[in-house]
Amino acid sequence: MKKDINGKTKIIGVIGKNIENSLSPLFHNQIILKHSLNFCYLPFQVAEINLGKAIQGIKALNIRGVNITFPYKEKAIKFLDEVEESARRIGAVNTIVNNNGILIGYNTDVIGFKKSLQEDGKFAIKGEKAVILGAGGAARAVVYALLEEGIEEICIFNRTLEKAKKIKQNLSSFFPKSCISVFPLEKEDLKDKIEKAHLLINTTSLGMAPQIDNTPLPDEKLFHSNLLVYDLIYHPAKTLFLRQAERAGANITNGLSMLVYQGIESFYLWTGFKPEGKEVLEMIKRIA
Repeated sequence: MKKDINGKTKIIGVIGKNIENSLSPLFHNQIILKHSLNFCYLPFQVAEINLGKAIQGIKALNIRGVNITFPYKEKAIKFLDEVEESARRIGAVNTIVNNNGILIGYNTDVIGFKKSLQEDGKFAIKGEKAVILGAGGAARAVVYALLEEGIEEICIFNRTLEKAKKIKQNLSSFFPKSCISVFPLEKEDLKDKIEKAHLLINTTSLGMAPQIDNTPLPDEKLFHSNLLVYDLIYHPAKTLFLRQAERAGANITNGLSMLVYQGIESFYLWTGFKPEGKEVLEMIKRIA
């Protein structure tokens, strides 16, 4: 088990805002220790005004790569040299690889979300109906993943309707048979669409620590027992949103397994090594 940092240690990490509660450093460094890899994963707290400088600093400091997290997944793209095709379609990146001074953006959230939903949530996406709360970078990856797997209908609700419209406009061109509707966060539309849905996903930061008393869906009566309710937040493990859904009899899942699965894909892009997902997930559950 390699523990020493030396002159050959390669740096990887995460860039974001308010990342004090991120589990990424914990689980990446646990993988590094277990498999004696000469890497070190660090958190980089970056203000938006410094985002471009921070990303260019990846080159200057010869950092091997970073994850990009909330709220920079869309904003980071303009600072990159290249963007992988699916990430370009999505319009958001969560991973940057420094390939000999060329910064390449990827989106591993797609595969992370799919695996967490299908393998851990035991949810078959094809032919189902989904309601998505939020229209940021994470929502883009979720919508893309659902469309790839043949979801029947997606309804996006967001306070800023223009952001939701932009997702529909961007992704409908790649999935011409898709059915995407967008709505403002109004109760009557929410009630109608959630009643008909099989999957309800929170992609917003509402409920994330330290603001754990927030929820994107204050009216508990909107939940029902035929839903799988998915919150991309993993800290706290059971948000107010998930507690509401559980009281209504819905199946619930948080974003921990998505974090792990997308992280494994990112880790592979940086290191060429891919640990086994279930093993990492169990390890994180034990120590987090």
